[in-house]
Amino acid sequence: MADETRIVVAQTVPEFGAVADNRERTLEIVRSHPTADLVVLPELATSGYVFESTDELASMAEPRDGETARAWSAVAAETETWIVGGVPERADDRYYNSAFVVSPDGLEGVFRKVHLWNEENRWFEAGDRLPVFDAPFGRLGVQICNDLWFPEATITQARRGVDLIAVPTNWVPDPGVARENRPADWTMGVHQAVAHANANRVFVACADRAGLERDVPFEGQSVVLDPNGRPLAGPAPADGEYVLEADCDLSRARDKSLTDRDDVLADRRPDVYDL
Repeated sequence: MADETRIVVAQTVPEFGAVADNRERTLEIVRSHPTADLVVLPELATSGYVFESTDELASMAEPRDGETARAWSAVAAETETWIVGGVPERADDRYYNSAFVVSPDGLEGVFRKVHLWNEENRWFEAGDRLPVFDAPFGRLGVQICNDLWFPEATITQARRGVDLIAVPTNWVPDPGVARENRPADWTMGVHQAVAHANANRVFVACADRAGLERDVPFEGQSVVLDPNGRPLAGPAPADGEYVLEADCDLSRARDKSLTDRDDVLADRRPDVYDL
């Protein structure tokens, strides 16, 4: 495993429904960062987010061997880069809010969002697995947006030995909280990511989207965090496309001790928790 892993997080502004154009922009970003070990792209990066009908979703959804998976696999082989990015996935007659995990060898697997948010429950089925991917640079976990609000997911991944959690996301404003009133001027997703990184001593790389889509504003502020929850890159601006780079020593995530007497995993008390 490499001592330093270069993580690139791409904050994009996809155009709703413009799948080919959105896909092409992701390819341009990967090609423009050929030294990256991992590029993380936003949730539903190829399609946009605010669906109004199943017919719309059906017109943009792709199977795991579809055009986006093939294009990302080709550019991953070209640049020797891993990619995690959000795609509306079609599997038979079901649809999932998914992230494709692609390496220079092709599609490594698919993560399906476990905790759907709001209107997503109208269009998507929920995933039921938290897979771990063994990459040359370390062990990789994936969450999508609202998954990051459920600490059990990160605890499970940390217990399975992940060094880094890639989070394709589409953060929207917290209900009832105006953008100008965000705590410390950070969207709540950044606060959640900080807490999860710190509490479990893992790296977290969040690729958010920005822009306004069908009157829904997206929060931007993509970020890369170390196992102390400290930003290594970002948060990015709230608006517009932005790309972050961070060189990370992922071996730091394998030390779960805080002091000689404190360990963030060994000290958990499942006999006490009512889960």
